[in-house]
Amino acid sequence: MWYEILPTLAVLGTFLVLPSYTPYVVGLAIRGKPHRRTSMDPEDRKLTMRDERLSGDFYKMKGLENIPDPK
Repeated sequence: MWYEILPTLAVLGTFLVLPSYTPYVVGLAIRGKPHRRTSMDPEDRKLTMRDERLSGDFYKMKGLENIPDPK
């Protein structure tokens, strides 16, 4: 009957949905934040870490006018 397809549909649906939620869970477990900016290049990684240090958030970018001057 038609209900014999349900186990196969459940397995297939799980494998289709799993890749979209795995990065969220892994990022939350490892970094404590669910999402991260792409930082493939070392320069991008350096800028990302600078933004987090200055503003406390990856997504709030501060320009040179907001960086404190050394005294």
